[in-house]
Amino acid sequence: MVNFNRRHFLQGIAGALGAIGLSQFGLERRAVRYGQALAQSTPRKVALLVGINDYPARERLFGPVTDVELQKQLLIHRFGFNPSDVHTLTNQQATRQGILEAFDEYLIKQVNPGDVVVFHYSGHGGQVQEYERMRSQLDAANRDCIDASCQNTTLVPIDYSSRRDAVVDDIMGHTLLLLRALVPTENLTFVLDCCYAGGGKRGNVVMRSRQTDLEVASGDAPLITTLEDDYQQQLLSRLEWNFDQFVEAINSPVSNGFVVTSSRASQQSADYAFDGFTAGAFTYLLTQHLWQASQPLSVTLPAVASSTTSLSRYSQVPEYDPQGVRRVDETPVYHLPPVSPPAEAILLDATGSKADGSVQLWLGGLDPISLESFNSNAEFTQIDQTGSAIGTIKLLSRNGLVATGEWVERQTSRSGAAPSPLLQERLRGIPEVITLRVGLDDTLSDAEKATAQDLLRGFSAIEWTGLTLDPAARPPHVLLGRYTDTIDQRMALSGVERLPVVDSIGLFSATQEPLLLNSFGEPGETVEAALSRRLKAPLTSLLIGRMLALMVNQNASRLKVSLAIEHGSSRSGTATRGSSDDAILIPQQTDQGIEVIPVGNKATITVVNNESTDLHIGLLVIDAAGEISVVFPLASDNANVDIVGAGDTLPLPIRAIPPIGITQLLVMASTQPLRSAFRTLRRIAPEVRGSTSEASAEEVMRDMFGALDSRRGSTDSNPPPGPRLIDANAVAVLSLLFDVVSTT
Repeated sequence: MVNFNRRHFLQGIAGALGAIGLSQFGLERRAVRYGQALAQSTPRKVALLVGINDYPARERLFGPVTDVELQKQLLIHRFGFNPSDVHTLTNQQATRQGILEAFDEYLIKQVNPGDVVVFHYSGHGGQVQEYERMRSQLDAANRDCIDASCQNTTLVPIDYSSRRDAVVDDIMGHTLLLLRALVPTENLTFVLDCCYAGGGKRGNVVMRSRQTDLEVASGDAPLITTLEDDYQQQLLSRLEWNFDQFVEAINSPVSNGFVVTSSRASQQSADYAFDGFTAGAFTYLLTQHLWQASQPLSVTLPAVASSTTSLSRYSQVPEYDPQGVRRVDETPVYHLPPVSPPAEAILLDATGSKADGSVQLWLGGLDPISLESFNSNAEFTQIDQTGSAIGTIKLLSRNGLVATGEWVERQTSRSGAAPSPLLQERLRGIPEVITLRVGLDDTLSDAEKATAQDLLRGFSAIEWTGLTLDPAARPPHVLLGRYTDTIDQRMALSGVERLPVVDSIGLFSATQEPLLLNSFGEPGETVEAALSRRLKAPLTSLLIGRMLALMVNQNASRLKVSLAIEHGSSRSGTATRGSSDDAILIPQQTDQGIEVIPVGNKATITVVNNESTDLHIGLLVIDAAGEISVVFPLASDNANVDIVGAGDTLPLPIRAIPPIGITQLLVMASTQPLRSAFRTLRRIAPEVRGSTSEASAEEVMRDMFGALDSRRGSTDSNPPPGPRLIDANAVAVLSLLFDVVSTT
């Protein structure tokens, strides 16, 4: 890869509605009154949000415009930005001139010291060569280039030149440095969700880069337009900087505000297909996290990195700049705390409902993994500005991030506080039938895909699906494909300790990374042999893992439960909404926001019941091979073996053992007994690992969801047919990742 300096780039840049049809609901108009009520007179809060989907056909993206809406609604409803101060440029509006003029007009000329400023960009990134016209100045300074690579990363506007042999009309990171220096406030945040290397389709996602890995690695970047040089000279004049001061600013670790990037310089940023829509994986997860928590930047980014790891195991680690300074450890991402309570959804028409009595909801605060539990029968609680419940809405249907619902109950606030359009999860509706969708990767031939389709039809609760970039399609959960030389070269750059053998068949993530290393066989194996002899067990493990993941509700649960893992002097953890913020511990020493534990090392898992009543607790470990182990409760005939008393702590010592890779902890806490459900998991675990039994997943579905279903009466052994309803007031499911690494 090109050896460009990431810190220089960070200093350089800083020193879905088009996809999901949300605009038709008039969210902007309906949010104005509420947004104005939240907006504070001082400091003023101003944002410029840029998202570009409509690049030329082969470079088209699907998620950036959705990113703009995700950020816009977060800033208005959670952080109190006035809607009139949140400016957006999408698609054909986002020309080079349009972006630069809007930045100058809204974020420089209209901003005063102490104001809060946010600039968000979602779209393609690129690499360009430095100017030839700088050569004399560089020679005089005895320098070959400003940056070590003689290249600079860029933002790619809608009207850039698509000719590969020509100059391009991009916006350089160096230009953004100058613009940033002109913003008259320290309270500035850049959020950039684009690639700086990579590019092209990968698995079932598109990477947000104009250039491919090979083009970036060759160092053969295009030239930048002379317009960019001329514009930089204008900015230097406004700053009264000479060339040496410009170079010093590029290389200086000191700068105002924050820069948050979606991935490292050598990595890719995914335009990710979620359930019914596409968005930037990073933007969605950052937005969703900020809907729930208010923490300093140095804590927020590792937490978001942990979430991106769950989607893309190794290829997307967010970064921020500056690092190692006090304000990063003390200041939130947007330099101010939220002005409203946490929420999962917004009531789009806060003043009434449609003629048929239904209402429209926007679900941008939900965890992406749980989205499929919000198609029907789920319920949300409307809250006032104090967080008190004032109504209940039941979902009837969902299309991407937009849902239709009906009122179950409406009431006035007992505290007298003003109603808000904010909605918090009350019930989620786990589908009665859960399937694992297997996408057939393009590393397989057409004949191999046909064979795989025929064989997968015989697997219970496992279905095949074609790969598609259609935002409305239901994306695959896992890919079946062949491990190629190209994938191997890319994975080697990620520093993964163990990799499959080239030409072996196995299971991949949606971003075409090996998902379960034990799912790969010998090189040259046929698809028929792989599916008939080896892959049924790991597919069943993934299906059970998916069932369990649909229940994770730590952001929404009101039970007071926390989970932590302690290894040596390091301690990381998570907690439910019902617990205090200080119960959430994120290890700052790890880029991916997850604990690293060498094989053989001991650690302690701690579960705390902060409720005033006893809770039934269960703890699972899902290792890098997808195998499930029950850590607690222990096998026993004691009816109360799964109980953790009110205010009690449950410490569980563990030792890190192979396989190498990401391991997940899952804690379930409930007001109802869990012993029978965990007895089932303990019994079927060996079957899942080694047999072709099809009953295992069905038993988990029946016993686990049956135990937690709020519809089950005190005398019912099983709930009635229909979606399983998980009550946020009665069930908490927490998830925490750690990485088992080798000692060599």
